[in-house]
Amino acid sequence: MIKTADIVHLGESYQLKIASGIGGIKDEWSQLSNKTIFAGVEYLELLEEYGPIGYKYYYAILLKNEIPQTAFYFQKKRVELSKDFRVHTHSNSFFDKMKVAFLKRFFKFVNHEILICGNVLLTGEFAYGPTHLFEPNSQIFDTIFKSTVDFIQQIDKVKVQSILCKDYYKEGPHKILSFKASGFYEFEVQPTMIVNVNPEWKSLDDYLGAVKSKYRVKFKKVIKKSGGLEFKRMSINDAEKYNDAMYALYKRTADRATFSLFTLNEKYFYKLKETLKENLQLLGVFKEDQILGFFTFVKDNDHGDAHFLGYNVNENSKYQLYFNMLLRLVEESISQGSSSLNLSRTALEIKSSVGAEPHAMYVYLKHLNPIINKLLPFILDRVVPENNWEQRRPFK
Repeated sequence: MIKTADIVHLGESYQLKIASGIGGIKDEWSQLSNKTIFAGVEYLELLEEYGPIGYKYYYAILLKNEIPQTAFYFQKKRVELSKDFRVHTHSNSFFDKMKVAFLKRFFKFVNHEILICGNVLLTGEFAYGPTHLFEPNSQIFDTIFKSTVDFIQQIDKVKVQSILCKDYYKEGPHKILSFKASGFYEFEVQPTMIVNVNPEWKSLDDYLGAVKSKYRVKFKKVIKKSGGLEFKRMSINDAEKYNDAMYALYKRTADRATFSLFTLNEKYFYKLKETLKENLQLLGVFKEDQILGFFTFVKDNDHGDAHFLGYNVNENSKYQLYFNMLLRLVEESISQGSSSLNLSRTALEIKSSVGAEPHAMYVYLKHLNPIINKLLPFILDRVVPENNWEQRRPFK
């Protein structure tokens, strides 16, 4: 379904078009200069069919004289804490066990409709764009958000309770977008970890030569531990063959997180390779015929993105699977001629040990109940964990 509305901005007339599927506005969306593969129609169609479970997608395009000026990307999910928040204890304490039992029972009653401006599968600025034709201000943000919420209530009979806008760089070379809507509260989340790839590096040996001696010795020991493994570049047919095994490895890794906003569709990895083709390098880690892990590298223009991975947690220590994947991702970014490699969040210290630098990121949250919204700063101060970790600096 598509809805259109006329709005006025700075004395000029614009048209806002909102759709519940990319197919209805594919032509207008394609006219925009999308500077990332993740804003392309093919990838967005993939998410609609094989994206995270339980999500719906909405698209808003601002036009002037029928010419697209900028676009906003939305995802909606019903958060059910009993499913999305994994609470457990290894303690033998009666009180700890009672606390966990109480939380599990309480979480069954906590369900929440959240609208996300951005992409939960990615770390970075994917909420709206481009900005070279039109720079939205708070009036436009507010109008687009309200119109989208009303649209969802009209077609899906669902009342959105809060809006989350993610992820925005505070500063630095990767910052493109700015957030200007009213009534939202800003809070800092874990930084994204980005390796700046030196153009003088032509191989992994060049990279190893650029790090300090103690790190070079450590990296070589890590690589040696993987000596009995095969790192295989997987074709579309391989992706289909090993999809179920990769998904199981991903789930075992992902389920270790306390909270997650999404669970991937079981066919996501195969369909991602089928969609992105050579722009996605899918590498499997094999011990003879057994797949112990996999990782993904997406070539997004001159940037590299470490998308998803999974590994056998029981074999991780023996073969240093995760550490070897990080080093192989650095090697892949070099061979692909990337200027940077985005390793996303989590495991900050080990990612910094291979040369990734933290880039501060912020998200913006608004509850549509005004009373609850005023309490958000108090709640967020007590819920959002502090980023306590030690940054490693491996380069000379």
